[in-house]
Amino acid sequence: MLKLTVLGGAAVLLPIAPSLSTFLGKQAPASPNVAQFEVPLAIPATIEPVRSEATTDVFELTQRLARVEILPGLTTTIWGYIGIFPGPTFRVRSGRQVVVRQTNLLPDPVVVHQHGGLTPADSDGYPTDVILPGATRNYTYPNNRPASTMWYHDHAMDTTGYHTYMGLAGFYIYGDDLDDRLPLPKGECDVPPLLADRTFASDGSLVFDPLGTIGVVGADVMLVNGRPWPRFEVANRAYRFRFLNASNTSSFDLALSSGQPLVQIAADGGLLPAPVSLPVLPLAMAERADVVIDFSAYPLGSQVVLENRQLTGRMGQVMRFDVTRSETDDSAVPSTLRALDPLPEASAVRTRDWVFGPRADSNAMPPVEWVINGNEFDPDRIDARPSLGDVEIWRITNQAVFGLAGMDHPVHIHLVTFRILDVDGQPPPPHLGGWKDTVLIPKGHQARLIMRFTDFRGKYIMHCHNLEHEDTAMMTNFEVV
Repeated sequence: MLKLTVLGGAAVLLPIAPSLSTFLGKQAPASPNVAQFEVPLAIPATIEPVRSEATTDVFELTQRLARVEILPGLTTTIWGYIGIFPGPTFRVRSGRQVVVRQTNLLPDPVVVHQHGGLTPADSDGYPTDVILPGATRNYTYPNNRPASTMWYHDHAMDTTGYHTYMGLAGFYIYGDDLDDRLPLPKGECDVPPLLADRTFASDGSLVFDPLGTIGVVGADVMLVNGRPWPRFEVANRAYRFRFLNASNTSSFDLALSSGQPLVQIAADGGLLPAPVSLPVLPLAMAERADVVIDFSAYPLGSQVVLENRQLTGRMGQVMRFDVTRSETDDSAVPSTLRALDPLPEASAVRTRDWVFGPRADSNAMPPVEWVINGNEFDPDRIDARPSLGDVEIWRITNQAVFGLAGMDHPVHIHLVTFRILDVDGQPPPPHLGGWKDTVLIPKGHQARLIMRFTDFRGKYIMHCHNLEHEDTAMMTNFEVV
């Protein structure tokens, strides 16, 4: 128990990962040195349908190995949707159905999950609903969500962390009429940056080396859209950035080196009721946040760094904005964005309790496994059966042993978006006041979430989005009946 407590206390402090690695008898690898802010930001290609029918757009994706240049002068083998990382961006309309035909040319079985989607159970990406090597599977997405920034990624049983680390992730962006009408930045000024930290070997290959059941910590290269510490040339005008944290284990505290606040306009489930000005934007694994940054106050030639305030040194920097030109700007951030549909606490028919936490396991190193309600994941066990149409409150506790052993858990619930009622009995801050599908619950803390189960019956999952926690049993089944 003493060893468990020491490891748990250390594991939460991601910056000390190298010393933790030494404690475990492993030498932390070091990536080749890469100059910062030398390569331009890449914008993922937008995928087009292979055909469009009256109510449905049909897309085709092939998952395959590819050799790409990520670090300048070196070649990296990735696992990519159509062989690129990030995968191609879907830009679809809310209310218009999409069918995606996925073909697996990789050596492992894979699964695709549309993260944040309201999807039928057979298209949700359940971990054992695999596409075998050489096989094909159709996923149907009704797209019955308001405009929002979502993403898609691998969700295969026990290997989600490795597959996503190798490149199986991309944006899935909904649009709708309300979002179109708002005078927010659009077109080339609507930019999706996918943030992911990685480690590379001297030959440029990816090093996937999770610290046992802790996760992939101590990575030393910051990627944005698959480029290391890129620079992005901007005009002296406002931009909308759709930030996605696609890291396996690392969370971020994003801020601008100039001290200018970030104006958040949307969270996981779409637009907030009103914009929120934040000096520092927290972004846990799998969370998304749409923010507006206005560069109009900066003289031409200015350089502004997007920082990660959780870390110092090179990993405390993410990318750089270079103000290089003048443009007119007719965009604006309205004081009101989208009214939230009411979901009163009194409408809930029950409250369920879920405890995320560590359990001693002498076969693991460190000797910890991560479980929910004391149980490791079993595909055949159903732990909750909400009825279709019901509203429920889920009280989620992140348990810490003796107040020390534990890690922060970003909790993701499939099928639903939820509202955060309170955190440790207090109302959530405004930037967490909208619709969410992922919420970070620090060790020793508790949150109450309210949600309605709509549209589809079937088996879905809730899990920690530290992908190594998910892969080592921190998942649970619920079935909508």
